[in-house]
Amino acid sequence: MKKTVKLIVSGDGGVGKTSFLNRLIHDNFDGNCKLTKGVDFFSKTLTVNGHEYNFVMWDFAGQNQFKQLLTNFVDGSIAAFILFDLSRFNTLENAEQWIQKLNEYGNISAFLLGTKCDMINLHECKVFDKYVSEIINKYNNIIGYLKISSKTGYNVKEAFNSLLKRISN
Repeated sequence: MKKTVKLIVSGDGGVGKTSFLNRLIHDNFDGNCKLTKGVDFFSKTLTVNGHEYNFVMWDFAGQNQFKQLLTNFVDGSIAAFILFDLSRFNTLENAEQWIQKLNEYGNISAFLLGTKCDMINLHECKVFDKYVSEIINKYNNIIGYLKISSKTGYNVKEAFNSLLKRISN
Protein backbone atom coordinates (compact mmCIF):
# COMPACT_ATOMS: atom_id res chain seq x y z
CA MET A 1 0.00 0.00 0.00
CA LYS A 2 1.35 3.40 -1.02
CA LYS A 3 1.69 6.13 1.54
CA THR A 4 1.03 9.66 0.26
CA VAL A 5 3.51 12.33 1.31
CA LYS A 6 2.67 15.99 0.74
CA LEU A 7 5.40 18.54 -0.10
CA ILE A 8 5.05 22.28 -0.72
CA VAL A 9 7.00 24.05 -3.49
CA SER A 10 6.98 27.82 -3.04
CA GLY A 11 8.84 31.00 -3.89
CA ASP A 12 8.34 34.17 -5.90
CA GLY A 13 6.86 34.15 -9.38
CA GLY A 14 9.30 33.26 -12.14
CA VAL A 15 11.92 31.62 -9.93
CA GLY A 16 11.50 28.24 -11.65
CA LYS A 17 9.23 26.17 -9.43
CA THR A 18 7.35 24.53 -12.30
CA SER A 19 10.59 24.03 -14.26
CA PHE A 20 12.12 22.34 -11.20
CA LEU A 21 9.15 19.99 -10.90
CA ASN A 22 9.08 19.23 -14.64
CA ARG A 23 12.78 18.35 -14.53
CA LEU A 24 12.35 16.27 -11.37
CA ILE A 25 9.25 14.36 -12.49
CA HIS A 26 9.54 14.22 -16.30
CA ASP A 27 13.26 14.93 -16.77
CA ASN A 28 12.58 17.69 -19.27
CA PHE A 29 12.87 21.46 -19.52
CA ASP A 30 10.44 23.78 -21.29
CA GLY A 31 12.02 27.15 -22.03
CA ASN A 32 8.54 28.58 -22.70
CA CYS A 33 7.02 27.56 -19.35
CA LYS A 34 4.18 29.86 -18.30
CA LEU A 35 3.68 31.27 -14.79
CA THR A 36 1.46 29.11 -12.61
CA LYS A 37 -1.88 30.68 -11.82
CA GLY A 38 -3.10 29.53 -8.43
CA VAL A 39 -1.97 26.01 -7.58
CA ASP A 40 -0.82 22.99 -9.56
CA PHE A 41 0.52 19.66 -8.35
CA PHE A 42 2.93 16.97 -9.48
CA SER A 43 3.38 13.47 -8.12
CA LYS A 44 6.24 11.02 -8.03
CA THR A 45 6.11 7.44 -6.75
CA LEU A 46 9.26 6.06 -5.15
CA THR A 47 10.26 3.10 -3.04
CA VAL A 48 12.20 4.21 0.03
CA ASN A 49 13.56 1.62 2.47
CA GLY A 50 11.24 -1.02 0.99
CA HIS A 51 8.11 1.13 1.35
CA GLU A 52 6.26 2.67 -1.59
CA TYR A 53 5.49 6.40 -1.34
CA ASN A 54 3.54 8.75 -3.55
CA PHE A 55 5.08 12.21 -3.20
CA VAL A 56 2.55 14.91 -4.05
CA MET A 57 4.27 18.25 -4.63
CA TRP A 58 2.08 21.35 -4.59
CA ASP A 59 3.34 24.09 -6.91
CA PHE A 60 2.16 27.50 -5.67
CA ALA A 61 2.00 30.59 -7.83
CA GLY A 62 4.45 33.13 -6.47
CA GLN A 63 2.51 36.31 -7.08
CA ASN A 64 1.21 38.07 -3.96
CA GLN A 65 -2.45 37.60 -4.86
CA PHE A 66 -1.97 33.82 -4.64
CA LYS A 67 -0.09 33.67 -1.31
CA GLN A 68 -3.32 33.28 0.64
CA LEU A 69 -3.90 29.96 -1.19
CA LEU A 70 -0.99 28.52 0.76
CA THR A 71 -3.22 28.54 3.85
CA ASN A 72 -5.53 25.94 2.30
CA PHE A 73 -2.81 23.50 1.28
CA VAL A 74 -0.12 23.54 3.96
CA ASP A 75 -2.03 21.27 6.36
CA GLY A 76 -0.56 17.77 6.22
CA SER A 77 2.65 18.80 4.45
CA ILE A 78 5.80 17.31 5.87
CA ALA A 79 8.29 19.65 4.18
CA ALA A 80 8.73 22.44 1.66
CA PHE A 81 11.10 23.49 -1.06
CA ILE A 82 11.50 27.26 -1.12
CA LEU A 83 13.01 28.44 -4.39
CA PHE A 84 14.72 31.69 -5.30
CA ASP A 85 16.37 32.88 -8.51
CA LEU A 86 20.17 33.26 -8.31
CA SER A 87 19.98 36.01 -10.92
CA ARG A 88 17.52 38.12 -8.85
CA PHE A 89 18.61 38.88 -5.30
CA ASN A 90 15.18 40.19 -4.25
CA THR A 91 13.75 36.66 -4.68
CA LEU A 92 16.14 35.47 -1.95
CA GLU A 93 15.10 38.34 0.30
CA ASN A 94 11.48 37.34 -0.34
CA ALA A 95 12.27 33.69 0.48
CA GLU A 96 12.24 34.77 4.12
CA GLN A 97 8.61 35.85 3.70
CA TRP A 98 7.80 32.37 2.37
CA ILE A 99 9.56 30.79 5.37
CA GLN A 100 7.61 33.03 7.74
CA LYS A 101 4.33 32.25 5.96
CA LEU A 102 4.98 28.50 6.27
CA ASN A 103 5.95 28.91 9.93
CA GLU A 104 2.49 30.34 10.63
CA TYR A 105 1.17 26.80 10.07
CA GLY A 106 3.75 24.94 12.13
CA ASN A 107 7.45 24.29 12.04
CA ILE A 108 7.56 22.77 8.55
CA SER A 109 11.03 21.66 7.44
CA ALA A 110 12.18 23.74 4.49
CA PHE A 111 14.92 23.16 1.93
CA LEU A 112 16.20 26.25 0.06
CA LEU A 113 16.94 25.97 -3.66
CA GLY A 114 18.82 28.64 -5.60
CA THR A 115 17.66 28.23 -9.19
CA LYS A 116 19.19 29.12 -12.55
CA CYS A 117 22.78 28.51 -11.40
CA ASP A 118 23.67 28.02 -15.07
CA MET A 119 23.11 31.77 -15.57
CA ILE A 120 25.55 33.17 -12.98
CA ASN A 121 29.23 33.01 -12.07
CA LEU A 122 30.84 31.85 -8.81
CA HIS A 123 31.61 35.39 -7.64
CA GLU A 124 27.92 36.32 -7.80
CA CYS A 125 27.05 33.22 -5.75
CA LYS A 126 29.12 34.34 -2.75
CA VAL A 127 26.67 37.15 -1.93
CA PHE A 128 23.76 34.70 -2.10
CA ASP A 129 25.60 32.06 -0.05
CA LYS A 130 26.34 34.56 2.71
CA TYR A 131 22.71 35.67 2.91
CA VAL A 132 21.47 32.05 2.82
CA SER A 133 23.79 31.25 5.76
CA GLU A 134 22.19 34.09 7.71
CA ILE A 135 18.70 32.72 6.92
CA ILE A 136 19.73 29.20 7.97
CA ASN A 137 21.07 30.56 11.26
CA LYS A 138 17.90 32.59 11.84
CA TYR A 139 15.35 29.79 11.29
CA ASN A 140 15.67 26.36 12.89
CA ASN A 141 13.49 24.63 10.29
CA ILE A 142 15.82 25.15 7.29
CA ILE A 143 17.28 21.72 6.61
CA GLY A 144 19.41 22.37 3.53
CA TYR A 145 20.45 24.51 0.62
CA LEU A 146 21.54 23.66 -2.93
CA LYS A 147 22.04 25.54 -6.16
CA ILE A 148 20.21 23.94 -9.07
CA SER A 149 19.63 24.33 -12.79
CA SER A 150 16.39 22.94 -14.15
CA LYS A 151 17.65 23.73 -17.64
CA THR A 152 20.68 21.42 -17.35
CA GLY A 153 19.33 19.17 -14.59
CA TYR A 154 22.21 20.08 -12.29
CA ASN A 155 21.45 19.09 -8.66
CA VAL A 156 17.69 18.66 -9.25
CA LYS A 157 17.54 14.98 -8.25
CA GLU A 158 20.15 15.61 -5.55
CA ALA A 159 17.87 18.27 -4.03
CA PHE A 160 14.95 15.85 -3.80
CA ASN A 161 17.14 13.05 -2.44
CA SER A 162 18.73 15.40 0.12
CA LEU A 163 15.30 16.46 1.33
CA LEU A 164 14.22 12.82 1.64
CA LYS A 165 17.31 11.93 3.67
CA ARG A 166 16.82 14.84 6.06
CA ILE A 167 13.09 14.31 6.67
CA SER A 168 13.42 10.54 7.08
CA ASN A 169 15.89 10.84 9.99
